[in-house]
Amino acid sequence: MKKILSIIFSSVFLMTSAYAGGMIGIKAGFGTLDGERTIDADHGLASGSVDHEYGAIFAEFEVTDLISVGVEYIPLQAIIDTKSTTTADSHATIENHKTIYALVPMADTPLYIKAGYSHADATVVANYDTTTITSAPDAVEGPMIGLGGQFESPIPYLDVVRIEATYTDYGKMTINSTSTGSGEDDNDTRSGEAEQITFTIGVAKSF
Repeated sequence: MKKILSIIFSSVFLMTSAYAGGMIGIKAGFGTLDGERTIDADHGLASGSVDHEYGAIFAEFEVTDLISVGVEYIPLQAIIDTKSTTTADSHATIENHKTIYALVPMADTPLYIKAGYSHADATVVANYDTTTITSAPDAVEGPMIGLGGQFESPIPYLDVVRIEATYTDYGKMTINSTSTGSGEDDNDTRSGEAEQITFTIGVAKSF
């Protein structure tokens, strides 16, 4: 998947060489990450939600009058903890979150829609010495869709202000582990699904 994303990134920037319109900006706001445990032989199903601050930088280029393409990167690291009381407890570190997207204005209104694909590196680590992670995904990824409004910026040296909401579905994540806390090997499999909603305000400079 990383090779595919690298090819897409390169294609996006090569495509822009024939077009002059573009912008670079930052966005900040808050998000809600919802998770649902779908498989756990010992503890059954469960769900949880966490609110968090959200920030990103983005570069966007106008391909035609009707569509722009962009790349968004979150220069932050997040830790997702299972918050379990069992020896199978583990946590995942999420970083290098990036999204490739296309943006389409809605006629003559300030509104726009955007759709893309998000990918982030994931590292899963056990919280106890008696637990060993035998297999876990090295990334979380999934489709993104968003709706926003773009307005002229009242801030000097900046051209655009955006208000935006996005939804990302990260799909399923499965972690297998072995625990020796009871004196015998205990194999454990947990699967869950995650989705994220963000609300942001962004500013950008055209070039």
